[in-house]
Amino acid sequence: MITDLKKYIESTSNYFQEKFSATPTLVAYAPGRINIIGEHTDYNLGLSMPSAINRWVIVCLRPRPDQLISIISQNYHDKMEYTIGEAYVPSHSWQKYTYGSITIFGNQFKLDKGFDAVIWGNVPIGSGVSSSAAMEVALMNALRAAYTADIDDLALVKLCQRVEHEYLKVNSGLLDQYASQFSREGKLMILDFNQLSSEYVEADMKDWAWILTDSKVKRELAGSKYSERVQETANALEEIKSKNPNVQGFRDITAADLELVTDPVQQKRIRHLILENQRVLDAAEALRQMNFEELGKLLTASHVSLRDDYEVSCPELDFLVDTALQLPYCAGSRMMGGGFGGCTISLVRKDSVQKFNTFMTEEYIREYDIITEINNYQLVDGAGSYTC
Repeated sequence: MITDLKKYIESTSNYFQEKFSATPTLVAYAPGRINIIGEHTDYNLGLSMPSAINRWVIVCLRPRPDQLISIISQNYHDKMEYTIGEAYVPSHSWQKYTYGSITIFGNQFKLDKGFDAVIWGNVPIGSGVSSSAAMEVALMNALRAAYTADIDDLALVKLCQRVEHEYLKVNSGLLDQYASQFSREGKLMILDFNQLSSEYVEADMKDWAWILTDSKVKRELAGSKYSERVQETANALEEIKSKNPNVQGFRDITAADLELVTDPVQQKRIRHLILENQRVLDAAEALRQMNFEELGKLLTASHVSLRDDYEVSCPELDFLVDTALQLPYCAGSRMMGGGFGGCTISLVRKDSVQKFNTFMTEEYIREYDIITEINNYQLVDGAGSYTC
């Protein structure tokens, strides 16, 4: 376990002891994630290339002898409390994720006793690095350990996905939860959502670094537009299937099938999906060959596709990408995450990261009067839990 995570767990455990006058009996943690390439492909059974990052959500928990569930958010200095089986209406966003996770878990595994818990995290919220998935995965790992539930990792992340669907009303795929659970230190994954399988790719970046630049634009449209995109691609698939009997699912679609889609908007959405899946495969090959210039070109092509064909970018993200691409030490850049805000990911020479940060900060302030946050993350292991 890396030093920072140990330090954060110790701090959260101390906070638990302060609030509950007892030590936690178990700890669970789950990281946020970056996604190098392969955006809006998960719910269309495509490919992506994510990895977990060194930012976490931590859950410290101690079972109770009664039926009370008492949970404190250390970040929000807020508390939720209810008795198992009792009606409860969560009032804040963190409570919705928490209550949804506990309820979905409890519907599958009997919660015979309650518990005290503290939740803390440093995964940036609303930045496209999946703070919500990290929270779900950390809490599900804590519940699995606390109630000794017989559930494997893949089934666990599917429960987390149900929280998004049923309690947040976002029809998301499995990218965020899968990456948070299954990532490996220093590696990227080629994640295949059709097979629900992954292989690991060495991410030795040599003289290059992944830099995330936060637009500070909160993704207000993400939920409704996300569902809209899910429906658009589903409609396009059904039309293609009705005209081409060889197509049974998204992964059977080829460029030749595009002309079968009569709606021009839906045609654009499917074009993004086909080309983005290929870009993931090409990016993996570029990584294996350590061809970072080619990798950068693929990133930029992904952004153009997300901007023009999938239409999930926004002016601030476009500005950050265009600004980054002016710099000779930036090989490529794109928006990352659901879109309509959040952050960009850029491939930047390590010896020029500070220059990149300064230039991007100054230009963004000049254009939007917003101070961006820029981060260079480490690739870390996925979620875990242990008894104290």
